[in-house]
Amino acid sequence: MANKKPNTSKIIALAKQKSYDTEKKVFETIKKMIKEKKVINYNTVSKESKISKSFLYKNDGIRKKIDMLRNEQSKLKSVVNHKPNTSDKSKDIIIESLKFKIERLVKENKDLKEALASKYNDFYKNL
Repeated sequence: MANKKPNTSKIIALAKQKSYDTEKKVFETIKKMIKEKKVINYNTVSKESKISKSFLYKNDGIRKKIDMLRNEQSKLKSVVNHKPNTSDKSKDIIIESLKFKIERLVKENKDLKEALASKYNDFYKNL
């Protein structure tokens, strides 16, 4: 005969303890990542702590912490020169080429606007 009222309190307590331990591990990993100035998002925290992303998303405390840190980091990101050995001359050349590209795009944009205005004008005349 099956037990109609099984005692699951130990199982529930162990599951809660496991969840608490996992949460603690994630917060320690996040602290470590902050000290090492690593990018913090769900993927990196998941890989670093070896915890599933679904656990990170389901846990409200962890989710709020990761979202807050991710937003802070996106605000603090600055332009990083990936080629620290570039000379001033090469930087000037890049700047000039970008200025030329901008001028070309501005002219193209102006031409397209004029063409569109012309098409609208023709369209409304034919109505």
